[in-house]
Amino acid sequence: MRKFFAFAMLVALVASCAGTKQDNTVKITGTIENAIPQGEVILEKFQIGEVSPVFTAYSDHNGNFEIETTIDGPGFYRINIYGKQFETLILDGEDLKVEATGEVDGPINVTGSDDMQYINELYDYLGGYQEKVQDFNQRYIQARNSGDTQLVEDLTTEGLAMEAEKVKKLKEMAWNYESSLVSLLITDFIPNKTDEFLFLDSLSQKLQKELPSSKDVQFFSTQLENFRPAINVGDIAMDITLPNPDGEMMSLSDLRGKYVLLDFWAAWCGPCRRENPNVVNLYNKYKDDGFTVFSVSLDRGKDKWVEAIEKDGLVWPNHVSDLKYFQSEAAIQYKINAIPFALLLDPEGRVIGKNLRGQFLRDKLESIFGE
Repeated sequence: MRKFFAFAMLVALVASCAGTKQDNTVKITGTIENAIPQGEVILEKFQIGEVSPVFTAYSDHNGNFEIETTIDGPGFYRINIYGKQFETLILDGEDLKVEATGEVDGPINVTGSDDMQYINELYDYLGGYQEKVQDFNQRYIQARNSGDTQLVEDLTTEGLAMEAEKVKKLKEMAWNYESSLVSLLITDFIPNKTDEFLFLDSLSQKLQKELPSSKDVQFFSTQLENFRPAINVGDIAMDITLPNPDGEMMSLSDLRGKYVLLDFWAAWCGPCRRENPNVVNLYNKYKDDGFTVFSVSLDRGKDKWVEAIEKDGLVWPNHVSDLKYFQSEAAIQYKINAIPFALLLDPEGRVIGKNLRGQFLRDKLESIFGE
């Protein structure tokens, strides 16, 4: 069953009573292979946190049904067939045709508009990407179980590159789909919206011009501010002053004059722990050239924090935490909602890299210090 998408708008739809089609009237006709005579086929609209029924039709003995309703602008809907099959729709004035099996997990096809063509293209791309992810996960697990640390490191870099390529492709699709709410639907698959804020802001402005009557676009635009990053490349990093494991206060600003990796992590964070050997190697390689690490832990307990520092060999002296998890003063200040998160700072404290990990961090430091 395909994923349901909720882009919440409080828009009431009224079934059309007129016998002739108006500009804001949409007709959905369909055929269900495994028909249930008088079975319910419900058109539903995505609302805030829920889907609400708009129109209920009943299929005949041959599985045929018809829905006709009015809309006051493009919006996200769902077709619910017998409570067994569900499919996301975008209604924007064009009539649609539905072909379904009427069985759980059975294929369902909706045609008749550019929007539905775009949705199918999105599903096809994501399906192909998921197959790549499954293959990658198998190779990663095998490498980890075999203890091949070099292969695990190489695969980590490969995985990060795969994800970056996916985001690049989704951004291209979202931008190129003219006047379509599918562009909004695509943003649901961009995981780190803070890192992509500038793109999302540009997309929002574009869609406001193309779809000025869409309340979904208006809602997206009003919510976008929540993803504005606390800091961008080129900004001076805000100072952080927190206690180290011995209770002594340490400040990020004390490290001015060095290149600093400002690293948010925690003992409980698996990806953080897997990245630590890479950071240790780079610290040992470039510490005499003016590189260091300022580690901010989002742990809750001191024992686990200190144990992870020792176990992972995090030998630099700059470890701080207020042991408040994501309610840490530093996490709130930097709008951290997921870790690992890291910033690379130049000697003036200016951000010159965000979320550099694995080979990407090695390449950046090599460009600064040489091999």
